[in-house]
Amino acid sequence: MKRRDAILAMGALAMGQAVRAAPPQIALPLARDFGEDGRRARQARIPIVVLYSLPGCPYCEEIRRAHLGPLLREPGAAARLIIRQVDVNGGQALVDFSGESSTHGRHAGRRGVRMAPVVHFLSPTGEPIAPPLVGMLLPDCYAAYLDASLEAAAAKAKAG
Repeated sequence: MKRRDAILAMGALAMGQAVRAAPPQIALPLARDFGEDGRRARQARIPIVVLYSLPGCPYCEEIRRAHLGPLLREPGAAARLIIRQVDVNGGQALVDFSGESSTHGRHAGRRGVRMAPVVHFLSPTGEPIAPPLVGMLLPDCYAAYLDASLEAAAAKAKAG
């Protein structure tokens, strides 16, 4: 019986019918109140990192799973940066940096974000403090691009 199962499994693999488990979805904290995030960032002198994403976007999920999610799980991450996620087309309520009520979609539009993924590196007032990462760029080099932007953003946030 084992030989028959092995032959069937090899046949399924050869025909491309192997079932693969989907990687687990990684959740990042949704943006709710950038005014509050800004106050916390100012006090701690840390940057705010915002992932603009879309549901079902595989590149967005890759950035969450392989890059931003692991950053959040590092010891002391909350003392080094604030990470938030904005749904580019979302209707979720959001308080903007100016204190105005908005939605994820309107906020993204005001920021000029119309595609995903985009990662912004922001000051406590919402000003860019490092160039944004637009798209997935070169997947093999994404970690290096992200690290360079995080370092630049952290240095500017620390300097005030």
